[in-house]
Amino acid sequence: MTQGGGYKPRGDSGPRVRRTSANQPPRRAVDQGWDDYPPTSPENEEYRRPWRATGNESSREYGKTERGGAWRLLRFAVFALVIGGLVLGALNFVAKPMVVNGIVDWASGNSTALQVPFVSDIVRGALWSDISQPVDATDTSGVVIIVGPGSTPQSIGDQLVTANVITDKRAFVFESIRLKVDQDFQVGRHMVAKSMTMDEVIAALVSAPVAPPKVRITFREGLRIEQMVAKLEVLEATPADPTAPLTMNVQQFYDLAEHPTADFLAQYPWLKLPSGASLEGFLYPATYNVAPDTTPSALLGMLVDGFVLNAPKGLFDLPSDQIYKTVQIAALVEMEAKVDTDRPLIAGVYTNRLNPKMWPTALLNADPTLNYANDSVWLRANPDITGWVDYSFWNSIKTSGPLSQVVFPDDLASYNTYHSHGLPIYPICSPSAPSLAAAMGPDTKDGYLYFLAKNDGSGTHAFAKTQAEQDANAKLYGYTQ
Repeated sequence: MTQGGGYKPRGDSGPRVRRTSANQPPRRAVDQGWDDYPPTSPENEEYRRPWRATGNESSREYGKTERGGAWRLLRFAVFALVIGGLVLGALNFVAKPMVVNGIVDWASGNSTALQVPFVSDIVRGALWSDISQPVDATDTSGVVIIVGPGSTPQSIGDQLVTANVITDKRAFVFESIRLKVDQDFQVGRHMVAKSMTMDEVIAALVSAPVAPPKVRITFREGLRIEQMVAKLEVLEATPADPTAPLTMNVQQFYDLAEHPTADFLAQYPWLKLPSGASLEGFLYPATYNVAPDTTPSALLGMLVDGFVLNAPKGLFDLPSDQIYKTVQIAALVEMEAKVDTDRPLIAGVYTNRLNPKMWPTALLNADPTLNYANDSVWLRANPDITGWVDYSFWNSIKTSGPLSQVVFPDDLASYNTYHSHGLPIYPICSPSAPSLAAAMGPDTKDGYLYFLAKNDGSGTHAFAKTQAEQDANAKLYGYTQ
């Protein structure tokens, strides 16, 4: 029994014979793949033939065979060109700036190299935006640049970059060499701005320097010399204009004020100081505009000149000892008075107390003199002038007993005017013009011997002729019950 398909049963061991008939040719195996991969079944082996071009193959199959290698080669060439372009572009993007930067670094400070036209062009092109454009066209505020002896374009360029006036030092160096002004920068202080172009900055630096601004020093009324020194210390440490700091030796100022030289005093023949006296009282309180490098002697001269200009008429016609006494009284008035109308009356009280007929004890009983001596004791224990900046001057002396019993060193004993007779040995501060005028013309006609602050916010004083009147005023203004 046979199976469908023309084969003998699977179990028959005889040879397999394909069914044929006269009108049915044998079926050809169908190849589903490329010609290179024909079916390998044994039954199809007889139909395999070596491939040859016979002209009967389809054009599609032929094209795939002939053009495959060329097409792959073309695609590789295009790919290589694209990759090569990208690599060259990347190298141009990375390497060109590196090369240009190297040329700029080398040539920007080399005047010989910059004489080569193409080198100069490369440098100028690379730095053009830094040369032509200001850092901030809207910022016209002045920036100080100091050109010192021996300054070079490189060192000046560093200063300009630090000040944010330019962005690239090389541009400044290059442009100054290109303009042939690299040796023409003027020593001194120059004003530039962030709104300037490079050429404008260079033009300012080759022009004549500008004078530094004055340092403004204000000494208020009633300061003693040590307070003036503390003021100068502050200005030196934290100047209002950092580009023009006060460069004075403040210690020298203090030493000269405390111990004026004969040469200095010779400028003021009217100024005859007692032995050991300082310039206390003769350094006029005002605002002074001085050069940053003003010397101690020059500043002291300004202060004494200020005293001369503001002294009351007729003061210098007095004998030298009377001039000195007037200043001593004026200093007391300065520390007591708050309003100008009280100054002549307060000067009158002290003048009357110096009159033995009116005030037999000759004790001035002036609190400011004790405070001055108390501060002097502290200052001697703290001689470093830098520490005086934080000290609080003129605090009321504190004692549990009578003020007359406060003891000071011998050379300061006269400042205890509750114990010592008359005026203290030296003035205690720098008096103002109104206080000097009051001391020159004290109001003594009412014979006042006492005064006290009213404590009512007016800054005025109540005056009295007798102790009884003084006690009544003390009760009236809340000093006693």
